[in-house]
Amino acid sequence: RMKEVFPHDLRFFVCCRDPVKRARSQFAMVTSLDGTPEQIKARGKEWLNKTFEDVVLHDIQNMKEDGLIPYWNMETQTIDLDIFHSFIDTKEENDAWLKYLKRIPMDTGSHSLISRGLYALQIKPWIKAYDMEQFCFFKLEDWKKEDGVKRCVQRAFDHLGLPQFEVEDESAKNTRSYEFKEEDVGKMLQRFYEPHNGRLCKILDGEEWKDPWPYNSE
Repeated sequence: RMKEVFPHDLRFFVCCRDPVKRARSQFAMVTSLDGTPEQIKARGKEWLNKTFEDVVLHDIQNMKEDGLIPYWNMETQTIDLDIFHSFIDTKEENDAWLKYLKRIPMDTGSHSLISRGLYALQIKPWIKAYDMEQFCFFKLEDWKKEDGVKRCVQRAFDHLGLPQFEVEDESAKNTRSYEFKEEDVGKMLQRFYEPHNGRLCKILDGEEWKDPWPYNSE
């Protein structure tokens, strides 16, 4: 549909973050009562009386019920890599993904906590419809490095074919402090996401994307 509406030489930007930290950040944002009434309303109230673990397990259960993650063992909380590699990029996976997407409500931000970190699955239809040269991929962590903002902005302007722009204020915006003590959940999510991160690496095939978020999962 976008190609029909915008038959131009489009440029896309994709920014990915360690999916475990991304999930924690989303949960902290959605359950925060700070902000304007409009912001609080948009976040939804579905997670306010739930723990991070509650929401994580609920989303994983939804994906499991829809056939999206047949390789995930709910009891041992581990991935069968043989099933994983035989299932990804199949029609069955695509059908299961479309089935899962029907669950997502459009009137709240309290949804798909874990599936949002399946980056390769989400970008696949985009890179199928457009040339890879039209995309510029970032890791959020690169923005936080020394001179990271300057280098990333330079890449963005180069991608758009625009002259360089000097960023005067490189301080972080829209940030909040939060702590998570549920380390067992974090380790479980690392096991869940590790092969998915590897899948993303194969798609992007760049030095900076080799093991972008190294885990020491057991």
